[in-house]
Amino acid sequence: MTKFMCGSVVSSFLMRWIFLNFLVGFCLACLPAYSSGEPERRSADSEEWHSALYPANWTPEFRDAEGRFLHDFSFAGYRFGETPPEAVEGEWVNVTEAPYLADSSGEQDSTTAIQQALDEVGKAGGGVVYLPAGTYRIAPIGEDSVALRLRYSGVVLRGAGAGETFLYSDDFQMRKKVLISVEPGEATSWNADGKDYPGILLVSDEPTPTQQISLAEVEGLAVGDAVVIRNDLTQHYIDRVGMTGKWEPAQSRNRTLTYYRRITRIDPEHNVVTVDIPVRGYLYQADNARVVPVTGEMIREVGVEDFSIGMAYHPGEGDGLRDFLQEGTLAYEVHGSAVIRFKMAENGWVRRVNTYAPEGNPPQVHILSNALQLERSRGISVLHCDLRFPQYRGEGGNGYLYTMQGQDNLVEECYAEAGRHNFSFGTMSASGNVIVDCYSKDGWLGSDFHMFLSLANLFDSVTCEGDFLEARALRPWGGKVMHGVTTTESVFWNTCGLRYSEKQPYLIFSHQFGDGYIIGTRGPAYEVKTSDFAEGIGKGETLVPRSLYEDQRMRRVGTVVE
Repeated sequence: MTKFMCGSVVSSFLMRWIFLNFLVGFCLACLPAYSSGEPERRSADSEEWHSALYPANWTPEFRDAEGRFLHDFSFAGYRFGETPPEAVEGEWVNVTEAPYLADSSGEQDSTTAIQQALDEVGKAGGGVVYLPAGTYRIAPIGEDSVALRLRYSGVVLRGAGAGETFLYSDDFQMRKKVLISVEPGEATSWNADGKDYPGILLVSDEPTPTQQISLAEVEGLAVGDAVVIRNDLTQHYIDRVGMTGKWEPAQSRNRTLTYYRRITRIDPEHNVVTVDIPVRGYLYQADNARVVPVTGEMIREVGVEDFSIGMAYHPGEGDGLRDFLQEGTLAYEVHGSAVIRFKMAENGWVRRVNTYAPEGNPPQVHILSNALQLERSRGISVLHCDLRFPQYRGEGGNGYLYTMQGQDNLVEECYAEAGRHNFSFGTMSASGNVIVDCYSKDGWLGSDFHMFLSLANLFDSVTCEGDFLEARALRPWGGKVMHGVTTTESVFWNTCGLRYSEKQPYLIFSHQFGDGYIIGTRGPAYEVKTSDFAEGIGKGETLVPRSLYEDQRMRRVGTVVE
């Protein structure tokens, strides 16, 4: 698998091949070359080096003398990164053929025809809904908030390729609507949404990662069960994370620490359960830490792939930062809309999906607001995607390209350009996520940790051109409840800077709650501003391993996933 360390991911196979020629030039920019007169920050030699927190003999149990450690991020992605998304068996239907007869010319709306195919393939047990080369017009119908729903497990929506198959929407009444939603057809809940859901209490604190959870009892639990290990937003927890006087005790969907896991083993003698992925810590008895069963079924083995998707340019007026609150404005009508959303999904994927500027659009308008959202989903792999140019980038959650509000998801070899935030993590449900070998260009604001302590996530070998990566200690914005502390124990590994953002003269701005880590930077724009653990600033080109995620995955799995 080709790694785009200092280059871009572009719209088609041919363009990707052409770009590899330019990639050489970009990568040279990330080697030790600096403008005349700029002080040399690297060591005199170019010997390879290991992080003090990631020695050659690293194991997940490793701690330095100060107790600092790096989480094991190797579980991120489809099926824990152990296998790529596989060819889907089952039904295979061409939506342009009977009985569906979807119009591939873009003249007639194809929403109903494609939805019929998705539902029938899903009811038959799964398979592929294929969109041959052409243009397919889609939009939410009537009062529906979604154009196309993938609501059955085992269904794949597949085009003939980005640049061959185009999905197109010219609907401007898109406030809080979604073009493609992947979520269960029946209600599913992590039971962490503003209520005091009963569960089985932990009998010991778990402040650091572990896969073994000691409980008051194990009755009613079974191997394979989907559970959430969660806490309550108590005053104890608020004080512990430094939000005294800024947050108040309450149950909140965004401020309940949640780890979605499946039980792999039960020890009834000692009332211990083993879960499939380590919890990341911060679980305390004083916060009523407990195991709560998930209700309903997550949607699984669902993918969208091989097409481009675009939205017509909104010709209206009123695109100010807070115009989304004013009816009749462009901003109001597109506020909170998204192109693709995964919600309550597990082991799925998005690959080779690009945005594009439909005919009649300015070239730098591809979509109306948000692009891809991963909400309370786990094990989703986002691969080789190219998302760009939202029209509206106002406040209130608009213009984000890759939004991570789930856990242990993987975004790999993807491109982002001109979002309000190109990549963003948010909420206490976001942990264990990995962004690796991605390229981020000209973000309006930085790619960031956005709100509510999204702990233990990884930016790995990301290249920034006119963008920066940010983890603020405190974000005082957010409306009635401030965003507050944004992250802890997250890692910026081997980041490449080609050009500083106009908004920030640093490649990385990081002041995390507790411990945070910047390990290795490179390129002509390599400087950081941080109070966190930092090493190898300007020396990333000789950091070993190049990718933390890939090395950790290899140590656990032992094979290369192509």
